[in-house]
Amino acid sequence: MSIHSIPGKLEVEWRDDVKAVVDKWTSYNVTPDEFREAVGGKGIGFAKDKGVKAWIVDSSEAKGAFSQTIQEIIDKEIFPEFAKIGVKYFVTIPSDKSAVTKMSISSYAAKTGPHGLQLVEVKSLDDAVEWLKQNA
Repeated sequence: MSIHSIPGKLEVEWRDDVKAVVDKWTSYNVTPDEFREAVGGKGIGFAKDKGVKAWIVDSSEAKGAFSQTIQEIIDKEIFPEFAKIGVKYFVTIPSDKSAVTKMSISSYAAKTGPHGLQLVEVKSLDDAVEWLKQNA
């Protein structure tokens, strides 16, 4: 089920079978306002009443890197809110194509620990769903 879209950059979906939001990134070149609306507003707003357990970030096709401002938003706003609404697992699917994108998602994921989120890295969305079905 689609939650939100930034055309050419991001599709935000809900997976009821594993109680997860899936962010499918194709470009990390978003403004802080776009990021806040997509992840913080639409994604978190939708997920908090659905019994969310996981947030899946699929960067397998992504290009670019998050700005320092967005990385700060993630650390100071998004991850604390994830913890408040019940997200337990932060599942990443890194890009094999872009070292810059892989570095950006690694930086993003490195911030999970202080917020009590368990980081899980997998190779595909199918792997993420299977891991959640078996472990969450």
